Amino acid sequence: MKISQNKNSTPEKDDPKVLVEALRRHPRDRRADFVASLDPRLAGEVLWQADRVSRADVIFRMDNRALATIAEAVPPDWAARFISLLPPKGRKRVLAEISAEKASPIKTLLSYKPDSAGARMSPEVVTFEKDLNVKQTIEKIRETMSLKKVFHCYVVDSKGKLVGVVPLRKLLMAEGETKLEEIMIADVVSVPVEMDQEEVARVATQNMIFALPVVEKSGVLAGVITLDRVLRVIQEEATEDIYKMAGTDKKEITSQSVFTVARIRAPWLFASWMGGLAAALIIGFFEEAIARVAALAAFLPIVLGMGGNIGTQSSTVVVRGLAMGYINVKAVSRTVLREMGIGVLLGVAYGILLGLFAMFRFRGHIPPYGLDLGFTVGLAIFCSMAIAATMGAFVPLLLKKINVDPAIATGPFVTTSIDILGIIAYFVVAIFFLSEHLA
Repeated sequence: MKISQNKNSTPEKDDPKVLVEALRRHPRDRRADFVASLDPRLAGEVLWQADRVSRADVIFRMDNRALATIAEAVPPDWAARFISLLPPKGRKRVLAEISAEKASPIKTLLSYKPDSAGARMSPEVVTFEKDLNVKQTIEKIRETMSLKKVFHCYVVDSKGKLVGVVPLRKLLMAEGETKLEEIMIADVVSVPVEMDQEEVARVATQNMIFALPVVEKSGVLAGVITLDRVLRVIQEEATEDIYKMAGTDKKEITSQSVFTVARIRAPWLFASWMGGLAAALIIGFFEEAIARVAALAAFLPIVLGMGGNIGTQSSTVVVRGLAMGYINVKAVSRTVLREMGIGVLLGVAYGILLGLFAMFRFRGHIPPYGLDLGFTVGLAIFCSMAIAATMGAFVPLLLKKINVDPAIATGPFVTTSIDILGIIAYFVVAIFFLSEHLA
């Protein structure tokens, strides 16, 4: 597969947005041919803007030489993002087709952890030594602007360590002979190369920074993460969280194999199956109580359903709060007590409603347990909702504390656990308050 040099192009055909939409409409097995027909630089821009599925369809079907041609025509961070989709052996084959000069920064980016700041940054950042004056700095910007984007003047010392930043507006307002170190902002917000991309997005959004510098452990400026990359990270992290909440993985969307997708989903479904089996065993333990008061079985689904729903609500709110930074993992007690309060309040409301319904529905039954049954199921749904809301808030905070992604807190494992606790609470309350009918 060869990359064509498209000479007879129109503005519409050169618009990456139009081409991305065209790529999405193509059959999956024809997408690689479509991208290969474009100019290498334009092909790279289309791949950069395309969704993950379309990009993967192209990367896995395109031959090494064609992919290398695109990689040489685009910025190294773009190329690294494409190549990172390939398995290790595939990456080596593609990199072997790229010139040493172009391959070096790509290899550096690929050496960082996939979801780190280092893997996300653009290494093509222009630096300015602190002893330069304003006039010299502006001249340097003019010389480099055609090759690289300049968002801020990042000021470095002789060893390349980031020591300050000068906004372009402030630079233009200063006198020509003024040294950069005299007007620079020394307190620079930066992130280390190993920082997780989700944390990077949080830092950028909290500080409203258009371009976030990335530094090595030694303080040397390694690159910059711009707003478009931050927005992409936020979108990808939100998508990843949604998949984890459903008990699957984002790899599913790039796989066309039914067996691969089944293998991805199987562990979480097995957890649900085990939880359901445990719940069945617990219900079986209270089989005699159900046999004596058959109405208990009628209200079990609603007690468990309401507990599961409020547990999912609490965990989802806490997970997104942790991801967006407006819930502090250190404030465990405040967050848990808040969700517990919500669970108690809603539990009281729905407990009264369900209790009244049960009381009037089974009024006059022999034996006469209408009032007793109403009080029992009302208290049971209250306990179930209060416990579920508390667990839904506490588990994500606990997982975050031990450096485990809290998004799994809304997955099948935790929701099944809440169901089991709800069953136990339901029958414990029933045995206590309906003891005379169960004797």
